[in-house]
Amino acid sequence: MNHRLIRFDVRLDKSDYVDSFWDGAHRKAYLLNSDVEWPLSADPFVWPSVFYSKILREAVDVPYASIEVPPDADGGRYWVNLDDMKKHYATHQKFGTRGITIAIELFFPEASLVGDVVHYQEAEGIQCGIPLGRTLPSELPLGSELLGYDVADAGWISGLTNCGYWPEEKAALARTWATRLNDFGLLTTLGDAAEFKRVTDERVPEHAPFWIYGLWRVPDSPA
Repeated sequence: MNHRLIRFDVRLDKSDYVDSFWDGAHRKAYLLNSDVEWPLSADPFVWPSVFYSKILREAVDVPYASIEVPPDADGGRYWVNLDDMKKHYATHQKFGTRGITIAIELFFPEASLVGDVVHYQEAEGIQCGIPLGRTLPSELPLGSELLGYDVADAGWISGLTNCGYWPEEKAALARTWATRLNDFGLLTTLGDAAEFKRVTDERVPEHAPFWIYGLWRVPDSPA
């Protein structure tokens, strides 16, 4: 399957946000398996990043983010240089918090990579694309641990954990999908992720096409 490493990030440890963020009502509305102790996601509004851009801070509420990204770091949207990110985090880490360093891969079985842009064409002829930065390193660091696969749109909104489910819809989907999720509420195989992407493209057409993201924990995370 076509894939490419696209970004790095530092996400919050569960002790810094889970109890206040994932209350019962939130779990009921957004998780196919409400019993997942620590839901992870490519979506920073599901698994909060420690970083925020000034523009994002002014536009929306990002209460869990505590470190402003420098303007030259891809406009504050994401990090492509792992060492630069680690240095910035180490310099500005909020006292008493812990971060989890991750790498994110994009998988695009039904799209093509032209230069640094992934192109996708729907059956109706509609085209869309995602411009990608070039990461440094370009490959996963040795010893990286796969956390699982998420399905999200080009803006990182997760179709798995951030596009709410109606009660009847959740009950029907959970019968098929709850057992395919791991302990972090992520999909365990690329095959399942590809199938769930198709389901989500139909379920949430306003955000389609969705994409498959692989989440990896990078060794030597800051603590």
